[in-house]
Amino acid sequence: MLDDITSQFQLMFLNTHQNATAPNATGLLYHGYDFSHTASWASADRGHSPEVWDRAMGWYSMALVDVLSLLPPSAPSTTRETLLSILNTLLPRIRDAADPETGTWWLVITQPGRDKNYFESSGTSMFVYALLRAVRMGYVDDTDGSLVKAAKKAYEYILETFVVDNGDGTMGWLGTVIVGSLDTTGDFNYYVSQKDDLNDLKGVASFVLASLEYEML
Repeated sequence: MLDDITSQFQLMFLNTHQNATAPNATGLLYHGYDFSHTASWASADRGHSPEVWDRAMGWYSMALVDVLSLLPPSAPSTTRETLLSILNTLLPRIRDAADPETGTWWLVITQPGRDKNYFESSGTSMFVYALLRAVRMGYVDDTDGSLVKAAKKAYEYILETFVVDNGDGTMGWLGTVIVGSLDTTGDFNYYVSQKDDLNDLKGVASFVLASLEYEML
């Protein structure tokens, strides 16, 4: 089972990470890939989709830190080393992909500032969780404090923008895109055409996890 888990993380990383020469290169992971190369969006080289979608990248980064925390003592050292290597590669790139002014992340990370693109709440919360948990658990070196600083800035934006006071002792949650799929074109226009929802659990749950980590700072 551990070999299968490691293989899944490796296959996704190797087939979807952006090369340095890619347009709008972030060094992050495209949404997905098609090994058969038959999907309409599959690239000629590795079969990957054309854009980096924030929530797909968020799920992957959250899964890395969670799986690392669940590995049994008997796990092969190669499993831990592989997952740590991927995590240490991606987290600084996630930090660097944040919008420099707000500290948050675009829905389509490979198209920052493009018309119709927007700051999306579920992916942002996932990144805050992954960054803070990885540092707290000692999975990444944050000697200069830049990873925690990035997470804190993003969390402050979350509170100011995505959390709303309903006036009755409850809160509302904004800015979470309902869905992102590779069933169609997988291009920029597809992602920005999907509606965002009020109190979408994919965003609310990620915010709760991010908040738990923030409170442990």
